[in-house]
Amino acid sequence: MEDPLIWTATIRRPFGVNGEVKVHTHNDEYGHLASLKVAVLRSSDGTELTVRVTGFRVVGGEPIMRFAGYESPEEARALNGMHLLVRRSEATPLKGGEFYTADLIGCTLYDGPESLGVVVSTVDGAQALLLEVKRADGSLALVPFHAHYIGHVDPERHYIELLTPWILA
Repeated sequence: MEDPLIWTATIRRPFGVNGEVKVHTHNDEYGHLASLKVAVLRSSDGTELTVRVTGFRVVGGEPIMRFAGYESPEEARALNGMHLLVRRSEATPLKGGEFYTADLIGCTLYDGPESLGVVVSTVDGAQALLLEVKRADGSLALVPFHAHYIGHVDPERHYIELLTPWILA
């Protein structure tokens, strides 16, 4: 079975003078990044770049990484905003009731049998992950991925139960 890539973090601005970059992880776990030897970086236009990881450390609770070929802040700045993808087998293991955000994208929100829209992206919210949902009319809405709004989730069936359909109104 194929070991797909999943988006686990986003590269932020350079840190220090040796080409290190701050990394924004998509969850509170980032220990898996410490053991990476190779990662894939994807730009907003879909271009992918395979890089060798040459350093990892945590400063003030924030992960800092370094990649071969990016030895100065100027070179590292080119990586700002790129998505850091890892093999699913190298990602943080999930606990019960947890999902990779990559698995939520493409899921359909349902109110009973009625399809309400498809998750096209996610956004980090202050209190919860926000699902960006494209409705049938093409408009977009944000739905908090929180137990108050979301019921049963089955990423394998691309199914998310929306407990509060009024939130899309």
